[in-house]
Amino acid sequence: MIEPGSVIDDRYEVLQRVGSGGMADVYLAEDRLLGRRVAVKVLHHRFAEDQEFVERFKREASSAAGLSHPNVVSVFDRGAWDGTFYIAMEYLPGRTLKELLRAGGPLTPASAIDVVLQVLRAARFAHRRGVIHRDLKPHNVILDEEGRAKVTDFGIARAGASDMTLTGSIMGTAQYLSPEQAQGHAVTEASDLYAVGVMLYELLVGKVPFEGETAITIALQHISRPAPPPSAINPAVPPALDAVVLRMLAKDPAARYASTGDAIAALEAVRANLPEPQGEHVLATAPRDVALAGGAAAATLAGAAAASAANGGNGAHTEDTGAGRLAAYGAEHQTTGSVPVLDAAAEQQAKRAKRRRALLWVGGLLAAAVLAAILLLILLPTSVTVPNVEGKPRLQAVATLKRDGFKVSVSSGTNPSVPAGDVVSQTPRPGRSVKPKSLVYIVVSAGVGSAVVPKLTGETEAAAISSLDARGLRPHVKEIPSETFAAGRVIRTEPPAGERLEPKARVIVFVSSGLPKVKVPHLKEESIEQAEAELEEAGLGLGKVKYQPRAGVAAGTVLSQDPAAGDEVRAESLVNLVVAKATHSGSGKVFVPSVLEEERAAAEETLRREGLKPSVLPTPVSEASLAGHVVRQDPAPGTEVAKKSTVTIYIGHLQQTTSTSTSTTSTTSSETSTTSTTTSTSTSTTAPPEG
Repeated sequence: MIEPGSVIDDRYEVLQRVGSGGMADVYLAEDRLLGRRVAVKVLHHRFAEDQEFVERFKREASSAAGLSHPNVVSVFDRGAWDGTFYIAMEYLPGRTLKELLRAGGPLTPASAIDVVLQVLRAARFAHRRGVIHRDLKPHNVILDEEGRAKVTDFGIARAGASDMTLTGSIMGTAQYLSPEQAQGHAVTEASDLYAVGVMLYELLVGKVPFEGETAITIALQHISRPAPPPSAINPAVPPALDAVVLRMLAKDPAARYASTGDAIAALEAVRANLPEPQGEHVLATAPRDVALAGGAAAATLAGAAAASAANGGNGAHTEDTGAGRLAAYGAEHQTTGSVPVLDAAAEQQAKRAKRRRALLWVGGLLAAAVLAAILLLILLPTSVTVPNVEGKPRLQAVATLKRDGFKVSVSSGTNPSVPAGDVVSQTPRPGRSVKPKSLVYIVVSAGVGSAVVPKLTGETEAAAISSLDARGLRPHVKEIPSETFAAGRVIRTEPPAGERLEPKARVIVFVSSGLPKVKVPHLKEESIEQAEAELEEAGLGLGKVKYQPRAGVAAGTVLSQDPAAGDEVRAESLVNLVVAKATHSGSGKVFVPSVLEEERAAAEETLRREGLKPSVLPTPVSEASLAGHVVRQDPAPGTEVAKKSTVTIYIGHLQQTTSTSTSTTSTTSSETSTTSTTTSTSTSTTAPPEG
C-alpha cells in the first residue's frame, strides 16, 4: 500500500486509496503538473514480475488511452515506478453500478435500458477501434454526479479461465464471463456483448443469472445451463425485453447480435414502447396485494352481496346464508320498507315446480352424455395396429406413421447391414395393437459408422468444435492470420467439407487469428505528416498524438512512438506518437482537442475548457445512434491555434427520406412482367446554426 503524501513518478501526489482489486490498487492523487485530481491504478508487484503480462498491460493501456468518448473513463498517462507500473486516468466522484444495485435493488425496465445503452455505446466506440474490454461488469461502470454512465478499465482487465485460481476476487468476474472465455477460446466483441447481457439481467431482477460457491462452478453454468427469462423473476419485464436479454446471453457467439450496434438498435426499439421512469431509483415491481380494513371492507362485501342478489342469486360465489338472503331482500325492497305477507300454499307449489324443472334438466343432460358415449364407442376405434416401417426410407416411414395418426420420434445409430437413411427398428413392434395417437420410436441407420465433414466456413471456433464432436470426429484447431475472416472465425477445414471419414478421424480447423502482423516503421525524428504516410503504407493507423514542447526541435517532429520501431503488431493497429510543439514566449496558443463522437453539450464544454470558441453546425446522418453527436470537427484534433479561436463542430442530424414509386405492369400470355419507375426525393431537415 502506498502511503498518503507519496509522489508517484515525481508527478502524482497520493491523497488516499479508493479501491483495490485482484490486479491493482487505485489511489486518488493530485497531478502536480496540471493541477487536477486523477485516479492512479498501480499494478500489484507480483504481476509486475511477469514480463509478458507487463507488455500486454502497457500495450492495452495505450489502446485504452486512444478512446475519447463521453461514456468511457479517460486514460491520461502510464509509466513505471517503484518496480511496478501505473496508469493515470480520469477521477469520477460517483458510485459504481454495483453499489447502486446493492443500495436500491433492481431498476425499472426503462431505467435499466437507459444505463445499458450508455455502456453499449462505449463498447461500440471501442470495438470500432479494435479494443475489446474483456471484463465488463457493474463494478467497472461508474455513474457520475449527472447520472452519466462511464466505463473504466477498457482494454486493461483481461480476466479469463486461466485466471480463476489466482485470487478469490475473480469470483465477481466469473459471474459475467462469456462461455467462450470460460472455455479458454478467443475473446471477441461478442464476449463483451454477453457480459453486458448479464449486466442488464442483473439490473432487471437484482441478481445475476448464474451463481455458485466457486468460480469454476459458475463458469460451467455459463457454458451449459440456459438462463431463465428475466420475467420469470420480475413480471414487470416485457416479453420484447426478455427476447433481447436472452439473445445477448446465447451460448454460441454467432447466435448473439452481429454487432454492438445491432444490440443498441434492438434495445432502443424496446425502450421506445416503455414509459419514462419516475424518481431517481425506481424499483421494478410494486406490491401485488392490497388489504381492506374496517368500513371499506364491510362496504365492499355488502356491495358484492347486493350485486349477487341483483343477478338472481346465480353468481359463482353466492352462498345461501342468512346474511346473503337478507342482503338480497334488502336490495329488492329498499324503496318501500314494507314486509310482504306470503301465501304458504302458493310458496310450496312454486318450490315443487322448480324441483321438477331441475330434474328434467339433469335427466336431459344425462341422456345426452350417454348418447354421446355410445356414438364415440361406435365411431371411434379403441385400438389401432402399428404398421411395419422397418427397412423403409426415413421420410416414407414418418409419412406412413403420421398418416395413420401416430406421433413419431426419430433417432439414429450405426448399422453396417442397413443402408444409411433406412429404418433399422421400431417400438412398438409392427402388428401390435395400441391406443390411437400413440408415440412410435424409430431408429434410422447412419451407415457403417462413417461421418461427413460439415461445412464450417465462417462459423465460430466453439460452434465448429461442437459440430465435429457431435459427428464423432476429432477437431484440431490451427490459428492463421486472415484479411477476410474476423478473429475466431473458421476459414476452412482439412479435409474439406463433404469428405466422408472414419469415426474419430482428425479434422484440422483453420481459425482466423485476425489480420496478419506487420512491423512498425521507425518514425522518430520524422515530421508528423511523413510519419502518417509511412504508417498508412505499412497498413497501420495513426493513434493518439501527444504534443510536448522541446527546445531545439522543430515543431511537428516525432519525439517517440508506441509501439516501438520493429515491433510486430496486427495490421490496422494504431501507433501513438509524441510530437514536438513550438515553444512560445507566452501562452497564447493551444492544441485543438478531439471531441469526435461526443454529445453536443460535452463537446462544447471541452472546447471552452481549452480556451476555444465552439461553433455548431448540423450535418445529415443516416444512423440514428450518431444523431446529436459530433461527427466532424474543424480544425482537426491536434492542430495548434491561437486561444479563443473558433472550432466548428458538426452535429449529426437524422436524415428523413421520402420515396414516391410509380409502377407500370404489362401481362403477356406466357408470363407477367412488371416495369417499375421509381423516383426518390430525399429531404434533409436541418436546424439553424447554433452557438
